[in-house]
Formats: sequence, structure tokens, C-alpha cells
Amino acid sequence: MGRGDHRSYGLGRRTWRRSRMSIRNARLARPRRSQETSTMYPNTSRTRVRIAAASIVAASVLAACGSSDSEEADGAPAAVSATTEAMADDMADDEMADDMADDDMADDMADDDMADPTATTEAMADDEMADDEMADDEMADDMADDMADEVALAEWQTITLTDVDGVSFTLADFRGTPVFVETFATWCPKCKDQLEATNAAAEQVGDQAVFIAVSVETGLSNGDVADYAAANGFDAVRFAVLTPEALAAFVDGLGQSAANPPSTPKVVIDAMGAAGELSTGFESAEDIVAKVTGQV
Repeated sequence: MGRGDHRSYGLGRRTWRRSRMSIRNARLARPRRSQETSTMYPNTSRTRVRIAAASIVAASVLAACGSSDSEEADGAPAAVSATTEAMADDMADDEMADDMADDDMADDMADDDMADPTATTEAMADDEMADDEMADDEMADDMADDMADEVALAEWQTITLTDVDGVSFTLADFRGTPVFVETFATWCPKCKDQLEATNAAAEQVGDQAVFIAVSVETGLSNGDVADYAAANGFDAVRFAVLTPEALAAFVDGLGQSAANPPSTPKVVIDAMGAAGELSTGFESAEDIVAKVTGQV
């Protein structure tokens, strides 16, 4: 390629660059097409690109032909034309890709518009209701905790006891669950009758309440009381032996009847930890169930 050919080729590329910049500026300045416009005039963009490409080719050929001064000048316009046509095709492909992107965006917007607003509103309402219910439950729990903290516990509720299995506990440990407490003696026939009803009530209530029988025989061992419970089938009641200190606390808090087994003394502590009045006399399983479940 001679000197004149280089000048012709360079002029052609500069002309093509200016034309391409003009086309891109025009594309940026034009408004975005709606989906409706794209449907009505699907080939408008492609036609504009082809016209622009033809103009570029013509300008490049004229420039190359006008400045050629060597024997190889005939080949330069053809090379410039081929390069220009390839670039024009690339521009056409870019334009088509932009059109496809516009169409996809329009489809997405249409899908969003067609979405059911009622379903969204109902979902939001359900979420708000769930949040309100959770808040109410938390408030109720907090109120229950506050009320439980305000209940003053007696000494007999906080003194340490030991069951026949050797496990230490206090009656206050069961706060949150009703507790049925009965004092008895292994030598007392009336106590045995009452314990039969108490054990039946415990089987009916299950985990809704705790049933505890404490022996006033402070000299008995845990093994002796365990044998007594096993021999009579009292397996739904938790047994323990009162120490002298614990027995004194029971009498101070509940009265002298608490240490009189034949009167079958018993008391119910509600879930908040508040103890009721000590009751005496035989009570059936149904009566006990009604007490611990709050039916009376």
C-alpha cells in the first residue's frame, strides 16, 4: 500500500468514526421505546443502521478514490469498504441487542403490573396479625412473671426437702405449675385412703400439676417411705420425709393441723406460687382434679 493509499485509508476510518459517533449520540438522545412502539415498528432501528452504514461506505469510498495516486489505489477503497461494512454490521448487532433488552424490560414491567395486589395485601395483613399475636403472648408472659415475682413465698415453700430418690428440691421450684401437697403418716389408715384418691387424681392430671406427699414422721428413712409407696402402688405421687425444721415450718405456715395426719391435711399452691388454705377431711380424686385445674 503506497503513501496515498495510507492517506485514503486513514481518511476513510476518520469519516467512519465521525459517522459512528453521530449515530451513537442520536441513539442516546432518543427516548426509550415502549413495548407498544417496538411491536408496531419492529425494524425501524435496523433500517436506520443500514442507512447509516451505507452512508459511511459511500463516504469512505469517495474519500479513498479522491486521494489515491498510486497503482495500488484500486485495492484501498475495497479494503476500507470491507472494514466499514464489518463495523456497520457490529453496530447493527448492538442495536438489535439493545432492542431485545428493551423488550425484556417491558415484559418484566408488564408482569409486575399484572401481579395480584390483593395477595400482597393479604400477606402483609397476615404478617401484622402474627406480629400482634406474638406481642400479646409476650406481654401476657411478662405479666405472669411480674405477678409471680410479687407473690410472697412462705418459709415452708422455700425450705429444702429431699425425696425418696435422694433428690433435693423446694416447693417453690415448681412455680408455673400447680402443686398439691399432702402430709401423712405411714401408720395412718385415713392417710392411705386419701393417698389412693390423690394418686388417682395425679394419674388423671398428668403433667398439668405436681403431687407431693410428705411424711411427718421425721425419724423415718427415705427407704422406709419408698417401700410404703411401692407397696401401695402410689407411683404417680412424689414422696419425701420432713426434717424437724421442715415440719416446724409447715406448722408455722399452715397451722397445727398440718402435723395431724388423721385429719388428712392438704393444700394447693397455684401456678403463681400462692398457697391456698389448708383443708382437712377426705377428698375424692374428682375433687382434687377440680382444685388443681382451677375448676373450683
